[in-house]
Amino acid sequence: MPNPDPTPRPLARRALRTTAVVMMTLVFGALGFIQPASADVVLGGHAVGGKIGEAYLGSGGVFKWGVPTSDERAAAKGGRYQTFARDVTFYWHPSADNGTAHQIGGAIRQRWQAAGAERGPLGFPVTNEFKAGSGRANDFTGGSICWSKTGGAQIVWGGILQKWRATGAAGGYYGVPLGGEYRVGSRFAQDFANGTIFWP
Repeated sequence: MPNPDPTPRPLARRALRTTAVVMMTLVFGALGFIQPASADVVLGGHAVGGKIGEAYLGSGGVFKWGVPTSDERAAAKGGRYQTFARDVTFYWHPSADNGTAHQIGGAIRQRWQAAGAERGPLGFPVTNEFKAGSGRANDFTGGSICWSKTGGAQIVWGGILQKWRATGAAGGYYGVPLGGEYRVGSRFAQDFANGTIFWP
């Protein structure tokens, strides 16, 4: 019986190459070396895409934030926002945190909205909500809102914010804010769990 031809035929070679490319794509894609093309994702009848989609999917997506309850909409000052089922809204502005969208929700979002939301002095969020000492906080272009069980959601900004941050903010010496800023003669003051900060 003659020996089989060891040289693969053109069709077999093409099939081997295609299989190898598919396998490498799957392996590198699983390892995160190949990024999928950017496209909107439709969830619950609403599209999620762009910078808000990146932030939403990159921070937990539907498993953490639920499905969108609205389409992306225009915010003030050229920004965008979109709401999601688990009491959260993602906001984006091109000049806030280098154009990265951030999440804000719950009592912090309510306090921010009461202060004028993105139209007010706090502006757009520049962080997602994060653990802050015994509470939670979001930073904004114009200050910070810190929520705790003892103090509720309070705004910290200006010179008092600088002094508070210099001592470790909510995780530092003064702890979480217990109320808002108020006047003491010609100065401003704000009470925290472990003391009062004055400015100037």
